[in-house]
Amino acid sequence: MTTLSRKARLLLPASLIAIGSLGAVTAQASTSLNIGAAPTGTGWFFGISEGARVISANTDYEITVRETGGTRENAIRLGRGELDLAFTEALVGYEMYNGIGRFEDTPNPDARLIYWIAPSTMHWAVREDSGIETFEDLDGQRFNPSSIGGGGEYITELVFGILGVEPDFQRMRIDDAAEGVIDGRLVGFSYNGVPPIPAFTEVHSSRTLRLLSLTDEQVEAVTEELPFLAATVIPADTYRGMPDTTSLSIYMGVAANADLDNDTVYEITKAYWENHEQVANSFKPADGVTPQTVIDNATFPLHAGALRYYQELGLEIPEDVIPPEAQ
Repeated sequence: MTTLSRKARLLLPASLIAIGSLGAVTAQASTSLNIGAAPTGTGWFFGISEGARVISANTDYEITVRETGGTRENAIRLGRGELDLAFTEALVGYEMYNGIGRFEDTPNPDARLIYWIAPSTMHWAVREDSGIETFEDLDGQRFNPSSIGGGGEYITELVFGILGVEPDFQRMRIDDAAEGVIDGRLVGFSYNGVPPIPAFTEVHSSRTLRLLSLTDEQVEAVTEELPFLAATVIPADTYRGMPDTTSLSIYMGVAANADLDNDTVYEITKAYWENHEQVANSFKPADGVTPQTVIDNATFPLHAGALRYYQELGLEIPEDVIPPEAQ
């Protein structure tokens, strides 16, 4: 088993609620940094913003949260030097650092991990009246694989390829997909986010949905091929009347380029973890995530400033996640 496979299998599930907005930063912040986040109105935008608020309140840095299309856009903009910090996920980080997959033509070997926030959960839902009960039933059906260009779309394509499922993919934004499910043009749609995802809750109130659940055999097949994913359970009644659903999760967090000042990243990392309880109290999926979680699930090297903080905690750092500049 590869080192990536060994570590990524330690991913933890997340299935709790997160809603809210970014609070004001304190007057002590003096140096401005920006972070590319996600679409506003999503659970992730709030989670990122809570981390930024805590860091701004406890350091001399004011973190400005910028709305973006998500992790792929952030990776591209980070590579161009347009962002100081970037919301990322385990697969995006691995691909951009190694110059493979979606980033074969735009590698960023200077990408560095600072911390993971929480896992994100894939949702694959269909109209209850569609008669579809398994992933295999999606063959040939009009199904939205998630927002165009998003991580959920890419993961859906990878997972369905392993499962041998071949829907008639209808590519569109999540709000358009939601309308398509309600009016019957689509049998279902998918998204990668923090449950409960508002779009699924809203559609479910208008046209009853069914979340598709993976079998144990399907989970084993997928995670063997895609070790950055791990099994998770969306608990019963996360969406009204739905039973427990077995799905997949992936870690989401914050990255920077190696040239961001080491002391700056050290202060950011320290402030985030020493005030993590505040983040977890507001953004429940972050509860239970620890510095050890970061080390166990790193899919690309740590930033040298973050590495310094984790070493001060006495954590054992695998050689493959120590950045070249710190070796």
